[in-house]
Order: sequence, then C-alpha cells, then structure tokens
Amino acid sequence: MTHDPHSMYEPAGDSTADLVHSAMRFLRVLQHRKLYVITSVAVAVLLGAFHYYTADRIYQSTASLLVTHTGSDITNTSMGGDSGQNLIPTYEGLFSSAVVLDGAIQRIRELPPEMRVDFVEAKSPESMKSVLRGNLTAQAIRRTNIIGLTYRSKSPAAAKAVLAAIMESYTEFMEKNHKSASVEVADVLREELEKKERELQAKQQELLALKNTAGVVIHDGTNYVHPVVDRAIRMNETLIEVRKKRLQYEGSLVAVRAAVTKGGDLRHHLISLEPAVGRELMMSAMGLNQHQAQTAEAVEQKLLQDRARLKSLSGHFGPTHPQILEVQQTIANSEQYLLQFQQKINGRIDALESQKLGPMLTAMVEEKLAETWANERQLEQQYKLAEAEAIRLNGNVAKLQIVENEIQRLIGWQDTLMDKLASTDLQQNVGYVRVAVVSDPVASNNPISPRRSMIAILSLLSGLAFGGGLVYLMDLLDDRFRSPEELQEQLRVPVLAMVRQLPPGSDDAPLHVQTARDSVEAEAFRTLRTTLAFSPEDRQRIAVTSSEPGDGKTTVLANLAASIAQGGKRTLLIDADLRRPGLSKLFKIRRSEGLSNILRSAEEVGTACRARIQQTPVDNLEIIPCGPRPADPAEALSSSRFVDVIAWAETHYDQVLIDCPPVMAASDAAIVGRIVDGMMLVVQPKKNHRRLVIRAAEHLTTASVNLIGIVVNRVSDDSGAYGGYGYGYGYGVGYGYGEDDEDDDLLEEQDAASEHQLLPRRAG
Repeated sequence: MTHDPHSMYEPAGDSTADLVHSAMRFLRVLQHRKLYVITSVAVAVLLGAFHYYTADRIYQSTASLLVTHTGSDITNTSMGGDSGQNLIPTYEGLFSSAVVLDGAIQRIRELPPEMRVDFVEAKSPESMKSVLRGNLTAQAIRRTNIIGLTYRSKSPAAAKAVLAAIMESYTEFMEKNHKSASVEVADVLREELEKKERELQAKQQELLALKNTAGVVIHDGTNYVHPVVDRAIRMNETLIEVRKKRLQYEGSLVAVRAAVTKGGDLRHHLISLEPAVGRELMMSAMGLNQHQAQTAEAVEQKLLQDRARLKSLSGHFGPTHPQILEVQQTIANSEQYLLQFQQKINGRIDALESQKLGPMLTAMVEEKLAETWANERQLEQQYKLAEAEAIRLNGNVAKLQIVENEIQRLIGWQDTLMDKLASTDLQQNVGYVRVAVVSDPVASNNPISPRRSMIAILSLLSGLAFGGGLVYLMDLLDDRFRSPEELQEQLRVPVLAMVRQLPPGSDDAPLHVQTARDSVEAEAFRTLRTTLAFSPEDRQRIAVTSSEPGDGKTTVLANLAASIAQGGKRTLLIDADLRRPGLSKLFKIRRSEGLSNILRSAEEVGTACRARIQQTPVDNLEIIPCGPRPADPAEALSSSRFVDVIAWAETHYDQVLIDCPPVMAASDAAIVGRIVDGMMLVVQPKKNHRRLVIRAAEHLTTASVNLIGIVVNRVSDDSGAYGGYGYGYGYGVGYGYGEDDEDDDLLEEQDAASEHQLLPRRAG
C-alpha cells in the first residue's frame, strides 16, 4: 500500500462537536475539583446569610392614580385619547418636581415621629426631597392613563403615610394649577365680551338712522332692497327675455325665407319652430288636435316602460313564459300605433307642402316677430324710468346692507365669547385635567428587601460562578490531563494501556518484561498485547510515536515487542527514528547498518533486509537498526523502497512494530503512520501539556493516520492519579541530541563512510 505524504487533508471535527467536547471536559474538571466549587458556594451562602440577617428591612407601599386630559371639552369623560397619552410622561414627572415634594414635606412634618423614620438624618428640605426622590417611583401603565406609585420605607406604616402625603400634594397642585388658568381665561373673555357689546349697540343705532333716511325697504333674508330698485331689476330681467325671443324669431324668419327661396325641405323648420309659434297652432295647421298628440305621447311613454319591463322579466323567465309573451305583444301594439301616427303626420306634412307650407310658416313667424317687437319697446320705456329712480335710492340701501353685515358679525362674536365664558366658568370647578385615585396606598407587611429567595439564588449562582471560574483558571494554569477518561475524551481515541514508572534495567537485560516477567509493570505490556491481538481490525503493522521527546515511547515499544515475542509470535522491530534512534541505542547496535542502508541500497529488498536484521536476547524478536543518519530522513521514509521494506516484513513476520520520531518534532511519524495499519501515541500526562498532546493527535488525524489508541506511560502509585516523570531517553527541547558530541562525531564519520561505499552500488 502506498500513500502520498504531500497530499492535502480535510480538517477533523467541527466547531459544534469541539464545543460539546470542551463542555464535557470542563464538567469532568469540575468533578475532579468539586471541592473548590463546594467551598465557593458555601462561602457565598454564608455571605448571603450574613447580609440577610444584618441588612435593614425595606417595605413598600403601592397606589395608583387616573389622570384624564379633557382638553377644552369639559364634558369629555374618556380615559384615552392621543393628547392625554402624550402628556402622561409630563404628569408622571411632576411627582418628583419641587412644588409637589414641598407640599408633601409639609404634610410629612405633621405626621407622628414613627412615620418619619426615613427622615431621621434628613434635616433640611433639600435632603428630605432627596430621600423622597430616591424612594418614590412613578411609572405609567402602558397604553393607559393610570400612573402606578410605589414608595419604599423602613416601616410599612411610614411607607403608606408618606405615599398618601405625596398623592394629596400632587392632587392639590393639579387642581390649583388648572383652576388658576381657567380664572385668567375667564377674565380675558369677559373684557372682550364687553367690548363687542359696545360695538354692537353703536352699529344698531347707525342702522336705525339709515332706515329712517332711506324710507321703506324690504329684506329678502340676505340683503336690503328698495321696492323701486326691486321693480327695476325685475323689469330688466323681463326685457332681456323678450329680446332673446325677438332675436330667435328673426333668425327663424331668415331661415324659412331662405328655404322657401331655394325650394328646400321645410319639415325640419316646422319641427324647430314648434316651441316658438306654439304647439297647438302647428297641430291645427296640420289638421290634428291636442288630444291626438297627447295620446301619441302617452303611448310612447308606455312603450318605454314595457321595454324596460321586458328586459327585467327576461332575466327571470324564459322566452315562452306567458308574462314575456304578454309584454312582447303590448310592445308590438304600441310600436304599430306610433308607426301609424307618424305616417299620418308625414302625410299631413306632405299635403301642407303641396298647399304652400312655406308662405304659411313665413306668415306665422312674421306675426310672432311683430308681437315681440311691440312688447320689447313698451318694456324698454318702463325700464328706463325705473332705472333712474333706482340709481337715486341705491346708495342708502347699500349703506343699510353694510351696517347689517357688521351687526351680524358682532352678534356672532358675542355668541362665541359667551359660550367660551360659560365653558370656562364650569372648568373652574373641574379643570382641564382630572386626577382620580384608583387605589389608595397599601403597604405590605413582608419586606421587599432583603428577599430570602433572591439572596439564596444569587448566593448559589455567584458561588457556582466563582468556583467554576476558579477551577477554569486552575485548569488553565495546570495544563495537564487529570484522568484517563479526560485523556480519552479529549483525544477521542481509547486508552489502550497504562504503564507504571519502570525501574532502570541492566545493560545485559534492558527490557523489563525480560527481567521481571511477573511484575505489575510487565503485566501492563501483556494487557496491551492482548488488546491489540483481539482487535477486530488488522493490526499486524503498528507504529509508535509521542507528542514530544522524553515520553518513553521507545521503552514502551521495546517491551511490547518482547511481550508479543514471548507469546510465540515472530516479531520484527524497525527503528524508523532516523534522527534520534532510540531502539538502536537501547539494544546497543547503534553503529550497525540498518534501515538507512536498506533505503539507499540497490539490492533486492529481501536480501538487503536479511543482511541487516539483528538478533535480540528475546526469542522470536528481531530488529532492523536505524543505520547511519541520512541527510533527509523524511525524504528517505517517503520513498517507495520503504513501502517495499514494510511489505517484505509483513510477509515474513507475525508482527511488525516501528519506532517513529515524536509527531511534533518532525513529519516522519505522519509519513510512516499512513503506511502502517495503525499508530499508537505514548503520553506522559504529568509531563505533557494537554494542548500539545491534543495538537499532536489532531496532526495525525489530519494526515489520515489511523490513530488506534493511547498508551499512558509512567503512572505513579497514587490512587487514580497520574505518576511521576520517570526517566527520559535523551531528547532535549526542540528534538535535540542528547549523546555526547564525541560519540556523535564518530557516528557521523561512519555514516559518511557508509554513504561513500553505497554510491557505486546505487550507480550499478
């Protein structure tokens, strides 16, 4: 199997899952440090109890007022209205005004001493106002004209008495303020009314004098008119009408004469002249009487009504309904009659044409025109006489009209002022603003402060918050894992085994499972072996790494390999830590050829591996050392030859275990982890920082490495707690080299010589 070590990887998990895991972890931290939380809650409860028993008891009295703004309409009893709602904040703010509080203080000073417990230290009026403002609350109820009042005091009786004094002062101020305004308005109205009355009397005297001068006049309800003037006006209107008729007759005469001269059709002239020359005259000229014309007109009106009725009935009945048929027959009879009548008229008109209709029409129009001329001349003479007399009298009549208009205007002003004055006099008793007590002051016998339930809740919450914050701070400063469960939950992988602090081994037998097979420590490795053996997944090839140097991963791997070998399985250890080989040093084969030689060799993989495999003191356990340090370990491990080495080992051994550098020190562990079946992470909880271990696990997961579990190393004998540091294997900070410089120089020379010997083989 091959993997691309340079591919991009998807991030593991999401923010929601991380948040849940963080919350679960914090709950476990609280459980481990619950003593701090319990202590914080206990202290907070004691402080709350102390405050409850030592604090002054505060009692509260409540009441409510209804404030109604009537405006100028004193009969208005509505409790709403936009104007009232807009002024409610003003009425609400008046409770803390100086004038209302001064009135309340005057009443409070008359109360018994036990009712003035809040003002023991307040001697001046200003200090008493401050006490009142601090203890009084006025709040309007939403969408109403009701103002709720509350007053807090050291005594329930005092709270009730002081609130009553404030309400009395407020009510008195509102009544006095609006009554005073009404009195001022009434004085202004009375003065204006007297002025208008004097003007009205003067105009009435002037009107009487003008009437005596002008003589007899008539009043049509709007204007003054002299009879002579009225007669002249009417004569002028009549003269205008006569002139209109005369002009109409002249036009008709010209049209008739032109039609006679040209031989045109005179029937439409006959119809148009009917209103002018008279209907009866025209009907008699055609040989018809008035009764026949009225009958034809009645039939025509009846026809229109029948047609309308037929349309209405058609919406309800079918075409064969008796009523429909009856109305249709009536309409047919009427249409037949009108058709015959029209034919008769047309026949008479044709007969008249044959008898010289033109001269007859001309004579009729000339007669009417002459009559109109005579009437017009007579009316014109009479109008000229009336006009001259009217002009002489028109000046006095106009003056009468002007004075009458002034009198009417003054009477209207007088009526308006009298109405306003009457309304204002009534408002002196009721005012524009009405204040009514909805509920009298009522004091509760139970104190509102301190409240036992509220203090208990606050004490509990503050204790929990302080204790939780303290635990969080301690956990933040002590960045260690507290328990295996916490370690497993944080890394989201199982804990495979917990290994105690191992005693140092001898040079001849460095493996603990070899020197003390029956010890508790050796049993931990056998437990780890069993866990791996019974896993449902294929775990023949397993690599081991740690988050940082000094965690004991090499020791754990070596003892695990020895335990597996003791179980009868052929086991191969591969030291893939090409930067700081721990296995090679542990088995004292550091200067032997090993993995680096195999990776640089051109030999067949099996041959190269068999030539460099080293035996160990443990039966069934063999090892491939790291060999000389290559120039670029990551590049060497990324080659396909390393994959072939793992594949060869898989076919010849029952178990293959690979030692890798720490995951946070180099990318080698991620490269190897993608090739094998799984990787174990060795953690030393008391040494490793929690965030560093989490980052290491996330790095492996991001690189698509199958992290199969955690091995907790160097656990102490403390009950349930993680143990001491134990021994390290030489890694320094930043993955430095712990061996002495002289040994390192010798190894580098050997590595260079081996590299030089391999060059010809690679070329071949």
